[in-house]
Amino acid sequence: ALWGRSVWGTWWTWDARLTTTAILWFIYVAYLMLRAYVPDVPRAARYAAVLGIVGFLDVPIIHMSVQWWRTLHPEPTVVRPDGPQSPPEMVVTLVLASLAFGLLYVALLLIRTRLERLKDEVRYLQQESRLRGE
Repeated sequence: ALWGRSVWGTWWTWDARLTTTAILWFIYVAYLMLRAYVPDVPRAARYAAVLGIVGFLDVPIIHMSVQWWRTLHPEPTVVRPDGPQSPPEMVVTLVLASLAFGLLYVALLLIRTRLERLKDEVRYLQQESRLRGE
């Protein structure tokens, strides 16, 4: 939707890919809220896991939405059975940028996972100490 105004003449349209991506974004927000605001750590983890599975099921729907429904988005131009339609320079740039962002994502994910595990452990220990009356 960031460049939708210049391409489609509107900030938002009920396009299949945009709508399914928005649904995934709301699922992700709900996941983060569950993990942050449910005080019982095991229950929060269980609910968030179910929500994560639902979100994962939305990913192939987003990917296939361009082929399943009439949509504003074009069909794939890079990953195609007959080869990419884009110029080779653009494909190389896309691959290198995707690799760089992928590595950055993995690094940040590892840091965030470690942080969340520590936060869960602190919350669990606090809950245990409250139950023991300490």
